[in-house]
Amino acid sequence: MNRQRLPPHYQQQQQLQNNYVQFPTPNQAKGGFHENPNRLIRCVKNREKTLRKKLDSKKLTSIADLKVDRWFLTRFSIETPYAGLQEEFASLETGVSQWTQTSRVNSYIATPLGINAYRQLKVINAQKIGPLFGREYVASEGPTTSSVYDFWTLIWQEDIGRVLSVNFPYEERLYPSIYDQAKETIQYWPIVAGETMIFKPFHITCIESTMKVAPFVEAATPREMVYRVTRLRLFYQNPVFPDQPTRDILHFCYYRWPDGRLPIPWSNGDCHSETGLSLFDAANFELIATMPPGQPLLVHCHAVSEKFFLPFLTGLGRTGVFIAVDVAIRQLEQAQTVGIAGIVEKVRETRARSVMNPWQYTYINLLIAEKALQLGILPPNIGGYSSRVLIDRVWQEINDELNRQFSPVQMIASTTPPQQQQEDRPSGSK
Repeated sequence: MNRQRLPPHYQQQQQLQNNYVQFPTPNQAKGGFHENPNRLIRCVKNREKTLRKKLDSKKLTSIADLKVDRWFLTRFSIETPYAGLQEEFASLETGVSQWTQTSRVNSYIATPLGINAYRQLKVINAQKIGPLFGREYVASEGPTTSSVYDFWTLIWQEDIGRVLSVNFPYEERLYPSIYDQAKETIQYWPIVAGETMIFKPFHITCIESTMKVAPFVEAATPREMVYRVTRLRLFYQNPVFPDQPTRDILHFCYYRWPDGRLPIPWSNGDCHSETGLSLFDAANFELIATMPPGQPLLVHCHAVSEKFFLPFLTGLGRTGVFIAVDVAIRQLEQAQTVGIAGIVEKVRETRARSVMNPWQYTYINLLIAEKALQLGILPPNIGGYSSRVLIDRVWQEINDELNRQFSPVQMIASTTPPQQQQEDRPSGSK
């Protein structure tokens, strides 16, 4: 049998080719960030986490920063951006769940309330968060018939002057299969000028209440309403110290954000991006811009849907999303950097499991991309891509995911008629 004779030094040349010549795979031939999206996201995530730990150890900052272009390309220009953000969400630290440590005692996170030293201390499902980029928050569950007194105690004790509700009273009635009257969010503040509600020593009087579609557009009917702004006066009737001054509270209630999902566009011409940005613009204009320095913003929601209803998960999803987006927008405006993963983990250090699912996490990234594009920090074209096309691709993916996960729900303010609200109010209101 004749063997083919190899040329001299063939083996050495072949070894050199194997060591130094790399032939592109079909994905690599595309260029950009298409080589291995999941591996790329893991590398970026590990690098960011290492940076966060390094900066935390030196106490330089609590959140790792990425330049906008790098953050955007590593999240949005890969072959499967939604899958990459899902994997990034799954890799985040969930935080320490205090309720699992004390589950036999109670299912709530222990936030002591102690205005009156003569009564036994109680707890409420709420925590302080921050300061993060100059703002502090209190994240809480929505008040129920059993917790409304403690809720107003928390507001008085922490000197809170701004309350933002991303769920509305009696929202739980949209889910009749799991409805429990004892666990629903009640109408805990008056909405008629001159009306007063009384919860033990707390007297809450409505000064003014306005139904709105946008900051300068009032709603003609409850069905058209997107949010309600109410000015309240809080009085604490203390028998030991009767000369307590009254406090003014500004309350913002948003009516079109279903539990576990995204805010619903309020008109046919709107899309999720416009709806999300308009929510934060309205909240900033109506509520946050006039906050006194150093005063915390109280944000609350309530878990009500079939997928997420658990007593200890209330006040985590929509509340966590709002806080994370608010912090990320201010980071973007102040430092022109993005650190969403770090922000969510910092929030979870205090309130575990905040931002409850991957589409909420993706929504945060999308809103920050939209805001960066709106501010001109993110250019229209970057890395050979159209920023608008990349963002719209992820919006389509998240919309498809929500359609698979949920059946349609119509969030309208007139779910509970006014006369029924009057009947359902606690006996202490007048």
